Amino acid sequence: MKKQFLPILVICLTEMTCVNNEVKYENRLLYEKTELSGCNIKTALRNDDSETPNNNNDTINIIVTREFAHVFVGINYTCKTTAFTTESKTIDDVLFMYIIDGGEGYERCTCYYTFDFIFKRKSAKTLNQKYKIVLIDPRKEEFVLISEGVISDNK
Repeated sequence: MKKQFLPILVICLTEMTCVNNEVKYENRLLYEKTELSGCNIKTALRNDDSETPNNNNDTINIIVTREFAHVFVGINYTCKTTAFTTESKTIDDVLFMYIIDGGEGYERCTCYYTFDFIFKRKSAKTLNQKYKIVLIDPRKEEFVLISEGVISDNK
């Protein structure tokens, strides 16, 4: 009897854990894509008078609708001839958005690069998602935290 009880107990505990995880991540945003613009499209204006980025004019705008969440990021960064890449992952209930510099083709000017991270909402329930936007710059030893906060549809 004890041998039969143990597998049943394990299955029940596993099912309860799965249900709890599902509820925990019910409002999670699902990464769709990132649309690149600004200097990413090679037709944007450059500031050739500066060789270092001016981080005072970086922007973060978050727009939440019933179906999507857009996280618009605009950064002033050294002009590049190579493209940025982006990724998004959820780690420990925090949505990470990564802007990745491939590490080649720098010029002596500053450009304004924009990234529109687009997420599909998994649920219509109230959204309250912690996030961090991180720049991975191979010229620096540590990642650069651009912004952190909460994506919410509460006004």
